[in-house]
Amino acid sequence: MSPAQLSLRTILLCDYALTGQDGKISAVGIFGQINVSRLPAVHPRLFIVAMMDAEPGPHDLTLQVLSPNGGRLVPQGTAIANIVADLNGLELRELGRHEVELREGSRLLGGTPLHVNLIFQASEAARA
Repeated sequence: MSPAQLSLRTILLCDYALTGQDGKISAVGIFGQINVSRLPAVHPRLFIVAMMDAEPGPHDLTLQVLSPNGGRLVPQGTAIANIVADLNGLELRELGRHEVELREGSRLLGGTPLHVNLIFQASEAARA
C-alpha cells in the first residue's frame, strides 16, 4: 500500500491567523522579513499558515524554522490538515535569510524565506 499523497498549496508568515467555523483561514499582516535592532532578538509572536491537499491517511509532518546556518529555531512537531502555527517568542540569533519549511518525513513539501535584518533606531543613528 502506497503512502497517502500530500501536497502544499501555500505557506505564509503573518502577524495573526485563525480558522473560522466555516473552515476558511484568515491571515492578517502577511510578511517576509523581520527587522531587529540587535541580536539576539525575540520576535513576540508570528503565525505560519500552511494550506495543503491531502489524501486520507496518516501524514508525518514537520514544521521547522531554520537559521542561515541550518540550526532549528522551533521544536519538532506533528500535525495533520491545514496548519495555523502560533509561534510566541521566536528567538533570533542570526541576521540573514532563514527558511520556514514544511516536511512530510524527509520530503520537503515547500517553504518560504524569512529575512532578518539589522536596523538602527533613531537614537542610535543620531549617535553614529
